[in-house]
Amino acid sequence: MTPFQNILSLARFQQLHLAGRFLVLSIIFIPTIRVFTYPPLTGNLLEPIFYIMISLIEILFIFILLITKWRHGYPINHLPAILWIGFLIWAAVALFNIPSMPLKTGGIIVTAQFFIHFFFFVAVSSYLKTQPQAGRILIFSILLSAVVFMPFFWLKLYGAYDSPDFDWTWSLPGFENVRHLDYFLGSLATILGLSLLTKSFKKSSALLASLIFLMLFVCWLMLFWSGGRGSSVAAAAAIGGLLIFFKPPDWKRILLVNFFVMILAAATSIFLPVPNGSYGIFRFLTKITEVDSIAAFSAGRIFFWVDAINIWKENIWFGIGAGQTKTVIQSASGTYGQPHNILIQAMLAWGVIGGMPFLGGIFTTFWTKGWEFHRASDQIGMMPLIAYGLALSTTINALVDGTLYYPFPIFLFVIAVAVTRNYNHKSIIAS
Repeated sequence: MTPFQNILSLARFQQLHLAGRFLVLSIIFIPTIRVFTYPPLTGNLLEPIFYIMISLIEILFIFILLITKWRHGYPINHLPAILWIGFLIWAAVALFNIPSMPLKTGGIIVTAQFFIHFFFFVAVSSYLKTQPQAGRILIFSILLSAVVFMPFFWLKLYGAYDSPDFDWTWSLPGFENVRHLDYFLGSLATILGLSLLTKSFKKSSALLASLIFLMLFVCWLMLFWSGGRGSSVAAAAAIGGLLIFFKPPDWKRILLVNFFVMILAAATSIFLPVPNGSYGIFRFLTKITEVDSIAAFSAGRIFFWVDAINIWKENIWFGIGAGQTKTVIQSASGTYGQPHNILIQAMLAWGVIGGMPFLGGIFTTFWTKGWEFHRASDQIGMMPLIAYGLALSTTINALVDGTLYYPFPIFLFVIAVAVTRNYNHKSIIAS
C-alpha cells in the first residue's frame, strides 16, 4: 500500500473517532451534494438544503463531539484566554447591531453563521488535540471530494450547455456564482501544489503521482477557463510564498513544477469554449493588464470599496452589521452582501470595536504559526504547512473577494486553521 493510499485507507478511517468519521465523510460529499441542490428547480424541496448544509454539518459535528466527550475526553475549553475575550467582544457587537440592521433577516442569518463557524472551530480544534493524526486525513479528504465532485459537475454542466435559459455566471452546478467555483478550485490547487513536498507523494507509485499532476493541471485549467483572477493569484501567491519563505527540502524544483503546470494549463485553456464574458484566459489576461484604469483592473471594486468605507466612517465604532452591503451601498447593485475585501468587510459589519478582534484572531494565527514554523523548519511536518497554505490562500483571496463571508470556503478555512494550530510534529513529521 502506497503512503497516499494508507492515508485514506479503510483502516485509517476506522481509527478515527465518530466525530472524525462524520467530518471526513461530510468533506468528501459536500461538493457533490451541492451539485444536485443548486441551481434550484421550481418547487424543488432540496433547495433549502443547499443554503443550510454547511451550518447543519457544523452543528452536527459539534453535537457529536459533545455526546462523545465523556469517552474521549475532548478539551472543550482549550483556546487562549485572549481569543475568548476577542470572541466575546465581537459577539457583543454583532448582537448589538441586530436591531438596527436595514436587512434584518439576512443579517441575522449571516451573524448566526459566523457564530456557528466559531464554535465549529472550537470543536474541530478540540477533536484534533485528542486525535492530531486526523489532520492530514481531513486535508486529503478535500482532494478526494474533488475526485467525487468533478464527474457530476461536468455531466450536469454539459447537460445544461445548450439550454438558452442557463445563466453561466449565476447558475453553475453547486455554486451560486462562477467565482464561488474559483474559491474551491483555488483551495484544491493550493493543496495539490504543496502536497508535492510530502514524503507520501515522493514515495507514491508513478501512476498515483501522475494522477496528482493531472488533478493539479485540471484545477489550474478550470481556474483559467473561469476567467477569475483572485483565486488564481491567491493560490499562486500562497504556494510560491510558502516555498520561498520556508524553503523546505526540494522547494526550488517544486516551485518550478507548479509554475510549469500553471503555464501549461493557461495555454491549454485557450482552446476551451467561452460561455460568456465572465470566462476565459483572455478575460483573465485583459483584466490583469488593464493598468491604464484602476477601476477596470479592479472590476469596479474601487468604487465599491470607497462607498463601503464612507458608510463605515459614519458607523466607525460598531459598524452596520454583517450582510448589509447590498442594501446600504449603491454600487453593490442590490446583489452583493459583502464588499469583496475582508478588512473592509469586518470594519463595515462590526466597526473598530468588533472588527479588530475578528481580524486580529485571523492574522495573529498566521503570524504566530508562521514564525513557529520558520523557527522549527527542520521539525515541521508537511501537512501543517499544506493546511497553513490553504488558509493563507483563502485569506489572500478574501482581500479581493468573499471567501471569508460565504459558508463553504469558511468551512474549509476553519478546518485548515484548526489543523495548523493543532499540529503535532512528533506524530506527523515530514508527513
